[in-house]
Amino acid sequence: MLGRTGYAAKGFVYVVMGALAARAALGSGGATTDTRGAINVIGDGPMGTIALLAIGIGLLGYMLWRLVAAVTDAEGEGDEPTKLVVRGTQAARGIAYGVLGVQALRALDGDDVGSQGAAARHWTARLLDMPFGRALVICVGLGVLGYAAYQVYRAFSDKAKRHLDLAEAGPTQATWIVRLGRFGIAARGVVFAMIGVLLLRAGMRKDSGEAGGIAQSLQALGRADYGSLVLGAVAFGLIAYGVYQVATARYRHMRAVG
Repeated sequence: MLGRTGYAAKGFVYVVMGALAARAALGSGGATTDTRGAINVIGDGPMGTIALLAIGIGLLGYMLWRLVAAVTDAEGEGDEPTKLVVRGTQAARGIAYGVLGVQALRALDGDDVGSQGAAARHWTARLLDMPFGRALVICVGLGVLGYAAYQVYRAFSDKAKRHLDLAEAGPTQATWIVRLGRFGIAARGVVFAMIGVLLLRAGMRKDSGEAGGIAQSLQALGRADYGSLVLGAVAFGLIAYGVYQVATARYRHMRAVG
């Protein structure tokens, strides 16, 4: 139950983030922000306290689910070395969203949760100060680009509907859930690809100020040729990803043990 609540909370955050970016692309206000910025916006909105409490608990539940699933192999990945890496990555993603959940709960007291961009620049600067720092940052950037490429692959494979039991959804609704999932996962892949490019630039120029998170990625996409169209497409993709996560909360096949 906590895991499903977490998927729904994650989806809501992405819908808010995508809606803000879509408004910016359409020139009707809005802003390019990241998940932390979306948390701040949610907290300032109607019923903000209740929403932050639900999101915070939900994301902590998502972390718990991911950790349990990784340890028990609840999703049947297997024990081969490559599958162990997958399970470890899933646990790490759970922890990352758990941290976001803690930040949502901190925002209940009016604390500013900061931004991913500032965190990315901080850690990039730390890496650059280490021996072979430029190479380390470039390797991290290549790793993020690899993750982005995997997301695009995921979008155009059957993985978008893996773990989903869509029989109860009906054929039409199931088709749209998968379509939204493909669109959303691909858009998220584009965002992470730009984050990887920013890291590569930071490494090559030895300048941590070039690094950034989701907000800086969206801003860079908006400055590209036909930037408004590109940013608009990605923004609606993030909304689609959020809706897909809400559907995942309802239809994902989940079990407590492997």
